[in-house]
Amino acid sequence: MTTSRRDLTNDLILPCLLFAVLGGMTWAVRGSSGYGGWLGCTFAGVTWGTAWWFIARDRSGRQSRPYSSGWVILALTVGIAYAGDRGWMQWPHFFSNRVYTNYAQGAFEPIARSYGFIWLFIAGVPWAGLGACLLAWCSDRQKLGVRDWVLRIACGLGAGFFARWLFENSPSLFLPLYDTMASKYGNLSANPTLGRLVNDTREAVMHMGFYLGFLAFEVARRHCRNVILILTVGLLNGLGWAICQNWKWAPDVWPGANFNWWRCWESCGGISIGIALGVAYYIVNQRRHPSDLPARVSTQCDSTWEKFGAYAGLILGLGVSIRSGLKGWINIHIGNEVYWSRILWIVFGPLMIIALVVLAINLKRKPRSEQDQGDLFPRAYALVWLVLIVQNILGQLVSSPYTQWNEMAFKIYYLLLFLISAVIVHYYHLLNSFKNPNPRV
Repeated sequence: MTTSRRDLTNDLILPCLLFAVLGGMTWAVRGSSGYGGWLGCTFAGVTWGTAWWFIARDRSGRQSRPYSSGWVILALTVGIAYAGDRGWMQWPHFFSNRVYTNYAQGAFEPIARSYGFIWLFIAGVPWAGLGACLLAWCSDRQKLGVRDWVLRIACGLGAGFFARWLFENSPSLFLPLYDTMASKYGNLSANPTLGRLVNDTREAVMHMGFYLGFLAFEVARRHCRNVILILTVGLLNGLGWAICQNWKWAPDVWPGANFNWWRCWESCGGISIGIALGVAYYIVNQRRHPSDLPARVSTQCDSTWEKFGAYAGLILGLGVSIRSGLKGWINIHIGNEVYWSRILWIVFGPLMIIALVVLAINLKRKPRSEQDQGDLFPRAYALVWLVLIVQNILGQLVSSPYTQWNEMAFKIYYLLLFLISAVIVHYYHLLNSFKNPNPRV
């Protein structure tokens, strides 16, 4: 095999496959019992973040890829989680030529299917793109000062709130059929489903504003790699979500089939994000020649902060995931979800805070040993396995009992995806071992 073919496999095909199978499982679980919204997106974000970090990192002290920092875990966990804090349930109806005004009463107005493609694209771009924006912050090129960080954050937040202001003051620019349905939009108490559409659209426009604001900052500072990363992930996922159409076509293709088509769409949505991440990984995260690496050597403070970013992402991501998974299992097998949700937050909330405090104290007190000079994370392989195993166990827990064949099908599907991801992760572990002899697991 030639070097170019090997690089294509290691830098494009396998990353796309790994991120896609992880997305297929985690995004399907995202909408399961106990999850949903930002809780479910945290589940997916920490899994993608850990996988990206693991396959990108070198065991030597000097990283050859621009996006290989431990901060990647926290960046994708937070970015994907925040992007998921909004709804999308109203737009799929557009593919059936319907905009519902009162779903409970079956009241709707006709609408062109093209609106479905437009709005799933608008939803999909920042849903993955905001994670890419924070991932771009992990670049090892040109460390920013306080003033630059303030400006970066101000650009994103300013654009997002400006987009919201524009929505509030010019709703006809955004709300479907606003001019022809003005009276119904003006009476949301009598048209509650239309009210949910207004909320979902407002949040989508605001998130798109955040995405474009963060992108504009990278354009202004001429950081081409960050610009390409953000655009690639956002645009590819927007197109992927629009093409999938929420699987609204499935009942027509398989008429009379009693299956969870919505879960199928969720899984495809995650596969779309995974492919977008994989393509971006290939374009912007290629291994560089030693002569092209940044001259700046990381200091003790940099190393400590990078460790904090990685472990904080794992603590928060896995903590929220486990808490939500237990809540989902309780809801399926015991009931009284609201009560147990409160109890689980009482337990896991303080535990995560304590873990972060202990982590900070431990990193501050414990100097970096000579043995770890070449690798900040000598137990990286164990960490990625921890994430894979925990997340897949949770995926099995929140699927309904085996007696329901619909759920059994997804249990088998999750297991298959786990096996594929496990093989790929082990392959990268061996690949890294060959490049860096005498590794510590």
